[in-house]
Amino acid sequence: MNRSVNQLVGVAVILFSLSSCISKSPKEISEGRIEYDIEYDTLTLSRIDKKILPSSLVVLFCNNNTINTIDGLSGAITISIISQPSKKEFTTLLKVFNKKLYHSEPYTNGHYPALYARIPKVNIDTLVRDCDYIGYKCKSVMGYFADNPDNRFEIIYTKQIAIDNPNLNTPFENIDGVMLGFNLRFNNLEMKFRARNVAKENINNDAFKIPKDYKKVDFQTMTDLIYLLQQ
Repeated sequence: MNRSVNQLVGVAVILFSLSSCISKSPKEISEGRIEYDIEYDTLTLSRIDKKILPSSLVVLFCNNNTINTIDGLSGAITISIISQPSKKEFTTLLKVFNKKLYHSEPYTNGHYPALYARIPKVNIDTLVRDCDYIGYKCKSVMGYFADNPDNRFEIIYTKQIAIDNPNLNTPFENIDGVMLGFNLRFNNLEMKFRARNVAKENINNDAFKIPKDYKKVDFQTMTDLIYLLQQ
């Protein structure tokens, strides 16, 4: 009898230990917000006032729809990209003070939205390692822009945030997961993005709609305007 009791206690302890381990692992989320900080090297900060540089990136996601928004000058300038797989469509939104413009286009292989149009493809090393980042199980790999193989940077990504093909039609399309750490380069300006927070929250479908006060422009106009902002 005592032996049976001891066995039951042992099984209970094991089950409790397993449940404790499981509870510490973050659950996969399919709706919420990711907030990133943007860092710059000392050379950039020595020639450009940090106050006018983009300071943050926010990604909202729900049902595979995403909107990525980067801003500068305390929100006076914002660039957003809306991705809607159900419509197979990207939309770029640009706000420069009171001027508000947008351009929509279908998914096309090998074609990037206006924000990425002048950015080379990112190549990925074959060595991938496991890591933990802000509570998520991630992969870490080194990447580089195709035109500058000597300048490598770390890319951190996870499969625990449920967004299908999150890097579709971007220079990072070879990364199979949501990136929590990566670099972007606009002209000679290199930006280092690091997620500081991932929060599960309800996202209204209106977040993925084109605001009514935005005016439609063509792809070339949008690309040229974004390029001018990078000077």
